[in-house]
Amino acid sequence: MPDTSWIHSEDTIAKPNRLDRGLAWIKHNRETFIGSAVILLAAAIFAVYFFVHYRDLRDTAWKNLFIAQQIGYAGNIAEAQKQLTAVEASYGSTSAAPYATLTKGDILFAQGQFKEAAAEFTKLLKGKDLAPFAVYSLGKCKEAEGDLTGAQAQYAEFLSRNPEHFMAPEVHGSLARAQELAGAADLAKTTYEKIVLLYPETSWAMQAKARLGGAVPAKK
Repeated sequence: MPDTSWIHSEDTIAKPNRLDRGLAWIKHNRETFIGSAVILLAAAIFAVYFFVHYRDLRDTAWKNLFIAQQIGYAGNIAEAQKQLTAVEASYGSTSAAPYATLTKGDILFAQGQFKEAAAEFTKLLKGKDLAPFAVYSLGKCKEAEGDLTGAQAQYAEFLSRNPEHFMAPEVHGSLARAQELAGAADLAKTTYEKIVLLYPETSWAMQAKARLGGAVPAKK
């Protein structure tokens, strides 16, 4: 018989596919497979439980934060601070906790307790979302205490880190005011001019023009 018509015998034997190999492995390693399946099922159940539990915890934290804020707005400062501290302590892992700290600082600032307010704002400097608010609020605390140099440094830091932040026009205005109060008229004038150029259609630009005596710098 010619060699060209000869077929290798191993080519005629069907090779097992992945499913067959998997089933064979399970058959010979049944205890290992069952143990792994149980572990994976337990992990999935725990993940679902954790998600639902955290969601409920987060919702409760935000609800309590809202209640504390309403108590503070109603004038019961001591009770509001107590409730806010409770949110920080009981729901520290939720997104509501840093907002409770920010609210505590705002309430203390409104009460004229600037050092205490600054201590609360300092806790937020390393956070991602609230750090800009903390930096600006620290500047306002320093300005309220008469530390105009420190206030200017905080405002400048905010603008350096967050030039496109929605509060940037306000911070520019605060910087110009602090410079003016510190007797740095030339610096204040430059900052006011920058406000007019950067935010021409805003109330901040109108205020800056008023401080400049109505003279609008020529556009380049």
